Amino acid sequence: MADRNDYVAALGKVFSDDAPANPKKSVKKARVGFAADVDVKEFEVENYGDVEADNVSYGGKSTKRLKVYDAKQRQSWYVDQKTYALLSKRNITRTDSEGGIIPIQDKTTDDKTFNEKYDLDLEELFDSKVSDKDAILWTDSNNEVVTRKGCGKTAWRNAYRRLVVHVMDPKNAIRFSRALQIQLDYLMAHEALLLNDIIVVLDKISDDPRNHTSKKKKKMDLNIALTKALLNVNVGRILVANSGTISYFFHPDTRVGKNRTFNFWSTTPLLTTLPPISWFIPSIFTFTPSENFIGSRAHATNSILRSVLGPGRFLTRLITGGREEFVVDDLKAIAQNLAAETTGFEAAMRAQFGNHAGRQKVNEFRIENRLPTDESAVRSFIGSPISTMVNNGVVHILRALANHWEGLNTIPFGNFAHQRMEQLNVNVILRFHIPFVLMTLANLRGWCSWDSMVLGPFITKLMNLRPTDTMDPANELLNELNSNIVDNVCGGIFSRIEPFQRWITQMRVANELIMTEKEKVQTILSSVTAGIEAGYKLTKTVDWMVPDNVTMLKYVVQHIKLDPAKKRLRQYNGDRLVDEQTGILFTASLDRITEALRASSFNELMPAFDMLTKSNKMSKTTIDSMKENIIRTNGEAGTDMEINNNLSSEMISSLVSLLQQDLEQRQKLYLNDHVCKLALNALRPRDKRTLLEMVQKGYENTRPAQLLLRRTRTLLKREVRRAALDRQLTLLSKGEITNNLVEDEWYLVERIGDASGSLGIYQYRTSRSTTNDVLFIARTGAEERFDRTHYQFRKYVPIGEAIVRAQKAFMVIELDLLKRFAYAAYMEFSDLRDDLLKLQTVSGINCYALDEARLNGLVHIKSHSSTQISWKDLQPGHNYFIEVKPYKYELFEYAEGMDLDNRKRYFKTAPQNMIVVGGGPTGLLTTLHSLENCLRSGGTMKLYEARDAFEKAGGTYERAQVVRLDSRWVRMLRFHLGTLYEDVWIPATEETDSHLGNTLPTQGFIEITIKDMEAIMHLEVSKLWSRDLLEIYARSSANFDYKKNVMTKLGNALKEKDLVKRRVDPNGEPSEEFHTWEVVQLISHETLSAGDLTLGGTYNVYIRQQGLIAMRLVSIDLHGGLYALQNKELGITVKAPKTNLPTIYEHDPNAKSGAHSTFKTIVFQSTELNSQGKLTRYEVDFKTIANETHVMDVGQTNIAFALGKPATTKEHLTCCPYVSGSMCNCLSCLCVILFLKCVVLLFPLFHRSLMVYHAFKALRYQWECTTLVRHALVKV
Repeated sequence: MADRNDYVAALGKVFSDDAPANPKKSVKKARVGFAADVDVKEFEVENYGDVEADNVSYGGKSTKRLKVYDAKQRQSWYVDQKTYALLSKRNITRTDSEGGIIPIQDKTTDDKTFNEKYDLDLEELFDSKVSDKDAILWTDSNNEVVTRKGCGKTAWRNAYRRLVVHVMDPKNAIRFSRALQIQLDYLMAHEALLLNDIIVVLDKISDDPRNHTSKKKKKMDLNIALTKALLNVNVGRILVANSGTISYFFHPDTRVGKNRTFNFWSTTPLLTTLPPISWFIPSIFTFTPSENFIGSRAHATNSILRSVLGPGRFLTRLITGGREEFVVDDLKAIAQNLAAETTGFEAAMRAQFGNHAGRQKVNEFRIENRLPTDESAVRSFIGSPISTMVNNGVVHILRALANHWEGLNTIPFGNFAHQRMEQLNVNVILRFHIPFVLMTLANLRGWCSWDSMVLGPFITKLMNLRPTDTMDPANELLNELNSNIVDNVCGGIFSRIEPFQRWITQMRVANELIMTEKEKVQTILSSVTAGIEAGYKLTKTVDWMVPDNVTMLKYVVQHIKLDPAKKRLRQYNGDRLVDEQTGILFTASLDRITEALRASSFNELMPAFDMLTKSNKMSKTTIDSMKENIIRTNGEAGTDMEINNNLSSEMISSLVSLLQQDLEQRQKLYLNDHVCKLALNALRPRDKRTLLEMVQKGYENTRPAQLLLRRTRTLLKREVRRAALDRQLTLLSKGEITNNLVEDEWYLVERIGDASGSLGIYQYRTSRSTTNDVLFIARTGAEERFDRTHYQFRKYVPIGEAIVRAQKAFMVIELDLLKRFAYAAYMEFSDLRDDLLKLQTVSGINCYALDEARLNGLVHIKSHSSTQISWKDLQPGHNYFIEVKPYKYELFEYAEGMDLDNRKRYFKTAPQNMIVVGGGPTGLLTTLHSLENCLRSGGTMKLYEARDAFEKAGGTYERAQVVRLDSRWVRMLRFHLGTLYEDVWIPATEETDSHLGNTLPTQGFIEITIKDMEAIMHLEVSKLWSRDLLEIYARSSANFDYKKNVMTKLGNALKEKDLVKRRVDPNGEPSEEFHTWEVVQLISHETLSAGDLTLGGTYNVYIRQQGLIAMRLVSIDLHGGLYALQNKELGITVKAPKTNLPTIYEHDPNAKSGAHSTFKTIVFQSTELNSQGKLTRYEVDFKTIANETHVMDVGQTNIAFALGKPATTKEHLTCCPYVSGSMCNCLSCLCVILFLKCVVLLFPLFHRSLMVYHAFKALRYQWECTTLVRHALVKV
């Protein structure tokens, strides 16, 4: 953030540069924007990662007994190693010989330290393990065109490739490359790499205009890159779609420099009237008509043809170039409720009513729908500058552009939505847009000889602007434009000169500001160079080959048919008889395999029998006779019973041979059952069930089955490539075996002689000289010992973690630095372009190994504190925090000889705890994005969700509104979701669009329904929950009063671990003051059995669909054993046998209908010691407190209230500017209330993303976080 004075200083420097005595001055540092008058201190928890790790003393005389301490229960005891490994996952702390708490620390959690430590190792790794001959040949592995139908499938691609290579020169290369790089974010890794290779070749062409490298060599490289890329359908589609940026005949500077020649060709009567020459000659050589000289002949012709041919016909729309009148003239059409230029509405209005009348109708539409006309015009200008200026008015567009640039340069938070078309990029504007602006102005003024002598050469300079390490070349061009060009090209018209010069001034201010931003980008890139290079080399060396389409369909069908039989073998009475990932069938256990197959039913083995009969390995008569025998013995239901001895040994031998052959072939093709399951699970549940049933019943050749199989094949290709990435990462992460273990280094532990893989990744601590035991720390923080005689230790190279850190840097650049300038603006610096281009490619790498590395990194951060410090390491004169109560910390200055409680936890800075209230899209993303900083500072993350989504696996997500998400959401979702993001928003191979979402690359937006977005984020949060990285409280309604700064809950919503304030002292006696108590247990009512029921009695019965309802026992059938329960009001009757009764409780009229049961009592435990030095517990009848409002003791916790906007309130975003009540001691509490209501299509989540971003930033500012958010509201 920056102060307004920084903008004034930058503006002053621009005008000082205009002085002729010093026209070129070096760029000074200038902070961008302004936030507050006070100096905001940033809280960077990463800085604490550089502290040297403690020399941990493990204490005690015996290594088999460890002393541990439970800070919550205030108890300590001795345990063995095995018990400690379990307790360490439950916040049980290891103590030293004096009983003090030992924090586990690791300095490599900081990005910069990690990068410096592993940069050289990763460089040597690829040089030693991957050779050039290992790289796959793309032309053999990625040919998707050969499988497509049509005789011209390769002909047009070859013609297109030759045309592009022929016309490619430095001007075309730089324009084409800038258009292609926008698409890199919306492709899979191997496709992004293909496009990246083309961009690299184009950069070589554009950066070498004098042909220092032979022109033939550059054309050859481009030809090879295009040949490889056009074999990929998605990349080929992108190339063709962006081919409009290429000038095939001549460049704009040629048109201006030779304006007399062009005028001759466009005005010769023979060329403009004689078909077919007249069809294309005028469009090539004529200048764009101005609004004063519109193409009236074409307008009149279109109007006549529209009337003659009739409305509503395809031929009418094709010839006249317009839409049907009833479509475009309906101002209430929902599909048009967007910016007019995105739907073709604006162009259609002009085509029907002419420029003037059409513009009036568009403006009426914009006013009625409250669309910002200026911002819409700015976005239209970026896509089509000439037509936008002509159709909307040159003066109006110049003023809109000048105002837009001035606004982004001065406002504190830049572009609110990070809209790609509204972000600033000086070099691109100068190179691609200013030439068209000058041509349009000259056309309106009238062409003259000055244009060919002065304006043409100047446009050539603009188009030849190359990337440099400073903005000096751009400033020189702006100075020349302002002093020599503007007055003449505007014809002396002040209304055009004034906004044009103001726009130029703002571009020069932007040049000053971007130099400061560049330093920040360089700092981020320098901290992740290891990950960037590792990820880029990984994409270059991984085997992207997938089997052909026929083979993939074959093995998908085989997987579906054989999976029921393999399912029995995977887990039979605790034995694993087959491994689907390694493809091993343990034939040594043939007796167990025989038992497992005979325990299967006939229907389960029928698909396998069908395969045996088709391969002539078993006769159909044998199968039919076995089926008849089973039905004769047990009836039709016998086919679902165990087959037992009906399965002969010959059949078993054939089945085992079939299974073994299938597994071996799959391993050779890397199409194991695990990969096929992942592809099938990616289908919609209904589609998956339909496909499984059709294939298992032998209908795989029908049209519906083939449709679903082709979709599965497409998904399988993606899973096969992810598996290839996983294998390569696993290979590269394995270092050499060593016996010289270094403290704090990471190692892979393997059993000697076991080739199945490593046991896990561990951090070395110490060894005993008297034994072979080696002490390691797991990622979870648990201690484990290994015997050197049975285990070997291999160096671990954290290549996955390095790539994840680089992907995180890509997200940080978007969130922190793209508020004003586009990502492509930083790529215009020659010293940053290569790294940023590689980083953009690396960000698209997604596989399960990287997902696991991301989770492991969070687990490591949680278990290895970077802020906690041992009581022995406190230094006199320094300030520290002591944890006096859960989530409460006091600041003190340590002095020599101070009496310390070594059972307390001490911190260099207070942990940042956070509570997110609301599990919708905003709450889930806030949780995902803020989690790492919470853990890094030693804090905890809690998510309160009123719905029961986490109990029903996301089943309550049902909102179907379509939402459009801005670039910040895109970057956060892409990093935090990983493969889940790719499944939803990245088009698969040969697919036009993504599976569930929609992408708008030019604007940087994505679209999806709310329920689908909630479902995938719910899945990721559940993964974090399973790793004990955060706490989730479902059906836990919480309310927050931002005026009183108090969070409350009703008694029936209390959960275990909740801290509440009660007027009860630590001794359990009534008190006038509040004291903090913890909910430690909720005791439920006991369920009733059949013997406890009385005829005519009323009970609470749990039914899955209705929940807990009151029902009366109306009858008991003593002969059949049926019990009948009835609720007359709801019209529900349940009849169940005695052995299968529903869950029944004693009747409670206050029971919640949605709850499974009502609680009987609730147990509270004090957080303070009583008079006897113990923690008091007492039980309370749940009925007495169920409807009471309890004040939550959240301590020093950041609270994000992410709920929908209530209909009764007018407030959308409110911040608490003060701290009071129970949080009077809170020094770093951020209290945010966000009442948001989703609006269909109209950028509904932009306001929500502001909360997500600042909730994350709040964890980085310790003291001034409330002030920070208050100033963030300036934009709102």
